[in-house]
Amino acid sequence: MHKKISVGLTITITIFTIMVTALITTAVTMSIYSTLVSDLPEREAMYDSLSEIDTIIRNEYYGILEEETVNDAITDGYLSTLTIGRNYMMTADEFAEYQKKQNSTDIASVEFRKHSGVGYIKITDFTDSTPDEFKAAVNSLLNESVTGIVIDVRDTDSINIKAAAMIIDRIVPLATDGTKSIATAVDRNNTNIVVFATDTESVSVPVSVIVNEKTSGAGELLACDIRDFGKGTVVGKKTAGNGSYQKVFELSDGSAIVLTVAKLLPYKSDCYDGIGVMPDYEAALNQKTDDLSKDNQFMQAYAAVTAMQK
Repeated sequence: MHKKISVGLTITITIFTIMVTALITTAVTMSIYSTLVSDLPEREAMYDSLSEIDTIIRNEYYGILEEETVNDAITDGYLSTLTIGRNYMMTADEFAEYQKKQNSTDIASVEFRKHSGVGYIKITDFTDSTPDEFKAAVNSLLNESVTGIVIDVRDTDSINIKAAAMIIDRIVPLATDGTKSIATAVDRNNTNIVVFATDTESVSVPVSVIVNEKTSGAGELLACDIRDFGKGTVVGKKTAGNGSYQKVFELSDGSAIVLTVAKLLPYKSDCYDGIGVMPDYEAALNQKTDDLSKDNQFMQAYAAVTAMQK
C-alpha cells in the first residue's frame, strides 16, 4: 500500500534540493573564480607596466615607432620567457609559406635510390605529403629486392610529429610493449592528448637511420622509434633534443605562434627532450657529397644494415 507524502514534506524536500544545488553551483563557481583571481594581480601588473612604457615611448621617443615591429617584438619577448620546448612566432607571410609547404604535393620531400643492394631514402622535410612519398619510395625499393634500407634525416627540423608517426608505422610492427603506441603526447595535467597508434604492416628488411646535430623533432622520433621497435640502428651524431609536442595557433592578423603543449613519449625510451637521441654508431661527417660511397656516415649505416642481415 502506497503512503501519501504530505504537502509540507514535499515543500521541505524541494527546498533542501534547491539549497544543495545552489551550494554545489556556488562551490564550483568560487573554484573557477579563485583560479582566475589568483593570477589577476600579476596580469594587471604586467599590463600596467607595459602601458606605462608605451606611454613614455610614444610621448618622448625621438624616432618613429613601427607598430608592426613593436607588436612582433612583444610576442617574441613573451614567447622567449617560456623555458620548455620550442615556442616561436611566425609572421603572416611566414605562416602562409609554412602552410603552403605543409599542404603542397608539388614540393618533393623524399628522395630515394638503390646503392649496392641497399635502399637509400633521404627525407628533406616532414610535411603532410611526406608519408605518402615515403611509402611509395619503400614500395619501389622493396620491388627492387633491396636487402636493407638506410633513412637519412640529417638537417631535418620539423614539428610535424603526425607525419613522422605515419612513416614509422610503415616500418614497424604492431606496438605491444612500452607505451603501446608510436608516440604519446602528454600535457601538463599528465593527460594523453594525442596517441599515435600502429597497425600490423611492417617491412621485413633491417633499417638504419642517419642523424646529426641538426636533426630535431620529427626526425628524432623516427630514429628513436626505429631503435625502440628493434627494427634497426641509429648512426651519426647526437640529435638536437626536441622531445616536446608543438601546436600551431593562427592569430587574427594572419600570423601564428608555435607553442609547446605537451611532452612526447616515444615507444619505449624516456623522453629525449633537452637530451637528444644518441647514435648506436657515432660518426662525424667527413664531407658533404652526393656520392654515397664517399659519405662516411652513410657507409657506417650501410655496414650496420649489412651486419643485421646476417
